[in-house]
Parts: sequence; C-alpha cells; structure tokens
Amino acid sequence: MKTDYNELEKTLLKSAEKYEESGSFLANHKGKTVLNVFYGTTKKETGAKTTGTSRYLMPLDCTGMLTLCAFILLDMKKLRLGDKLSRFIPEFEHGDKITLRQLLAGKSGIRDFYFGEIIRSLDEDEEYSSLSEIERRKKDMQLYLKDYSFETVLKLIEQKPLEHEPGVSGDYSTSERFFLREIIERASGISIEEFIGTHIFEKLGMKETCPGILPGAAALYTLYRNREYLRFDTENTDYRFFTTTVKDLEKLMLGIFEQRLFSEKLWNTATKTDSDNQGLGFSSLNGTIVFYFDFECFETATFYFDKENELCYMRVSGCSSRYVTQGDNLFFSFPKESRMEMEALFTYPKNTRMVPYGEKNWRQAIALEIRPDQREFVSGALDTIAYSAAYKNHRLFVEMEGERAVGLLDLSVDKKKGDYNIEIVLIDRRFQGRGFGRFMLEFAVDYLKKAGAKRLSIGVNRFNIPAQRLYKSVGFKEDCVYEEGIFMTRNLEKE
Repeated sequence: MKTDYNELEKTLLKSAEKYEESGSFLANHKGKTVLNVFYGTTKKETGAKTTGTSRYLMPLDCTGMLTLCAFILLDMKKLRLGDKLSRFIPEFEHGDKITLRQLLAGKSGIRDFYFGEIIRSLDEDEEYSSLSEIERRKKDMQLYLKDYSFETVLKLIEQKPLEHEPGVSGDYSTSERFFLREIIERASGISIEEFIGTHIFEKLGMKETCPGILPGAAALYTLYRNREYLRFDTENTDYRFFTTTVKDLEKLMLGIFEQRLFSEKLWNTATKTDSDNQGLGFSSLNGTIVFYFDFECFETATFYFDKENELCYMRVSGCSSRYVTQGDNLFFSFPKESRMEMEALFTYPKNTRMVPYGEKNWRQAIALEIRPDQREFVSGALDTIAYSAAYKNHRLFVEMEGERAVGLLDLSVDKKKGDYNIEIVLIDRRFQGRGFGRFMLEFAVDYLKKAGAKRLSIGVNRFNIPAQRLYKSVGFKEDCVYEEGIFMTRNLEKE
C-alpha cells in the first residue's frame, strides 16, 4: 500500500501549531528521505521561521552522545560491558561494585551530585529561597548547564553512599554522565571533543557540524510549568555544545540505524529492553526503539528506529514540548502525537493478538481514538473501559499489533442466563480499514462460542454503514431494524 506522506505532513503541521512546537520532523525509509517538515521558529523573540537551513544546538556530551562513544570503544575492545568502574576510576570508592553495563543502563546507584548536593544546598540558602519561583528556575538552569569537571563531581559525592544497589531500577543520576565521559577519555586517551569529532562526525561525513555555538543557531528554551518558555543564556555558559543541521543529523541517525558506528551484535544487546522498556542508552515506546539526545530542562533531538519496516525518523527541536489535555485529562504532546501518526503508516496486521486489559496496556488503551464523525456511533476508549468495569460479567480485551495497541473489545458473558454479547468494538482511527476489525470480531465469535454461546447479537447504528459491512463480513445478519439502530445476530448452532 502506498504511503501518503503528504497527508502526514499536513497532520504534523497542524499538530505542531496546536502545541506551539518548533523544529523539524524527518523520516527516512529504506535509505531515502521521504518526509522533511519544518515548523515554528528558531527564536521566539524575533519570530524567525524554521527552514531547511536552520542550525541547531546539541549537547556535545549528553548521555546519548556519550553512549555512542562507549559503544565504539566496546567494538574497539577498549571497554567491556562487564568492566568494573574501578578499572578506569580507581579513586571512586564504590567503583568495584558497579559495571559499565549498569552505568549505561542508568542503574549505577551513584549519588546525584546536582540534585542530591548542589540543589539541596541551594534550598538551604536564604538568598536563593527569597527569589521568585521563576527566578529560581532560571538559576537552576544556569547551574545545571555548567561544564563541571569530573574532580568537582567526585568531590561532591565521594563520601556519600550509593542511592541504591547497582543494577536495581532507579532514577537517572546526573553524575552518571560525568563518570561515563571520564571513562571514555581515560580509555581512549583523548578528549571527548577529539573522540566525537574523529569517530562520529568525520566518519559519517557530517561536514555541516562543528563544536561550539555558531551565530544564528536556534535558541534553547525550557518550558516552565507547561506555561512559559524560558530561554537559556548560551552566551554566558561553558557548557559543551555542537552546532549542526537536520541534514547532518540524518547522517547520524542513519549511521546508528545501519550499524556504521557500532556492530549489529552491540545493537541487539543495547536495544534489548527490560520490564521498564529500558535498554543500554536505548528505550522502547510501543515497540519502537528510541534514542534521545536530550539533556536536563531541554529537548534537542530524538531518533526513532523501526527495523522491521526499514524506517527511521527523528524530531529535532530547541524547545521543551508543551503538554495539553484531551478528553478526560489525558496528557498529549507533539512528540507523542507525531510518533503515533508515523507508526500508524506502517502498522498492518502481522503479529496481531487479543490480550486482556490490564496494567501492561492501560496507558495505550486509554489513548485510543475514534474519528470525530464516529462519536455518535462508537463509545470512546475511556467510556468503554468504564462501562466494562461496571459489570462483573464483562470481559475487556485490547487488540495489539506487536507492542502497539490498535483497538478495544468489550464482551459480556452470562452463562446462567445464557446471554452472550459483543458490546463494544473500537478500532483506533489510525488503524481502521486495515483488517483489524475483522480480526477482532473473529476472536470475539470464537471466544464466546467456546464460552457456551449458541447465538450472538450485536447492535449497530443504522447510519454506521462501515460497521454494518464489517459485521456482515463475519456472518452477522440483520434481525430487527429500528428508527436509529439495527439488531444483528449470528446463529452458531447451525455452523
């Protein structure tokens, strides 16, 4: 089926406007750029429009970039995932308890020097406490985005115990980035700037990328309490940045995706996620592998990888994303919506299954949407979930395609009364017309038949023609017709 990127572009631009988003969204399919959308501004104060020639600031030694460096050194045999930190940082008293694997997974337990020490001491400072909340936030930004030396970080935490046992899931520690940078520099024998420049930028031909902050680069903004954008003062910081373009970031994305920076074996290891959907530097969202270059307070670039469909795409920005509520206080953002729209283009029945609604899928289930023109015919996701939960004899299922929720099915089973019904069939608007509804109904018929049903019934609005066609395609026939609805049945005893 031909992919309609023009329609996707319209959807993304409309979504970007709704969320006041700025930046670029680019998709590459089978090595070819198939979509490159620009929206918003590079500087909110001047209204300068984002274009194909816009330049972006990226953190040189954020966790994402440092993870890539570590992977390169792993393939060079200069590092091993099982290495204890004490091999490279013998002066750290807990170094023999923590492995490089745990550090890359964000599960080292190393105390957070910034939030655990610097911010904690600030909270006890009278001058800081007398500032307005927004002024404190600005000061926090400037303090966070400093080029702290490893010696400074180590001095702040060296007498402190670990926050949790290494390997146990815990909150990310800002200290981990500095430990990782130090290991890379000690293992390679060169500075992080030299390593990244040689082994990443030069290797991938990123000729429009250079260290430092170039004039005209898009400004960086963080979102204060989801209301006000605060601009970061890049002129008075020693934080390490590099300036780049969307064109060069695509080269970086492809370098990762095509394993030109590190081996396929390491890719498989790094992208294998745990119960928290976390891998080594990578994470998983609904089965899509994600790699972030974000750093505290700010969002810069996020890469998405879909190996099965030979697809990778990215979102580039200099702003934290605004969240809005839709329906019953469900939080949505441009990153979430844009990813969901992109995923939907390549989601067809391949590994489809029906699973009970529960703790593993409720977040995806409540985010399922119906088309505006279907609202008079079909209950929404929250209504369906609430309706099913209200009755003991109801069974609620989520239709999954791989790790992605595509629909909801509510069935009622009353064996004492011999009453078996298909109550609600909901397919997300993005996945309709692809065969998911038929799969769901065939499952429903089989499930209810095994439960003891001899005859099935389902109600449908007279004007919901697509639903009528679907039900007829799996053997339902019109029984009774009313002013607004049609009662359809299927006799299982004659089958």
